Amino acid sequence: MIERMNELLESNDVMVRIGSTWYRLEEINPHFEGCIPIFVSDEDGTEHEFDMADIDEFDPVFKMFKDMDQSVVGIA
Repeated sequence: MIERMNELLESNDVMVRIGSTWYRLEEINPHFEGCIPIFVSDEDGTEHEFDMADIDEFDPVFKMFKDMDQSVVGIA
């Protein structure tokens, strides 16, 4: 499932809001040790690492993300 999401991210701009900042979602890593690491980039192209649970909102909202457990993905 993670591979399908990453393929989707390669061809679509998915923006995520973490706190008050919007980032482009670049990659989702496989689940390990109780977290799902994600890589995002800011408007300057600088990459940052967060956890999937840190996401407050997706734009656009994809069904794939909308149906994920809210304990894994932040409430949008």
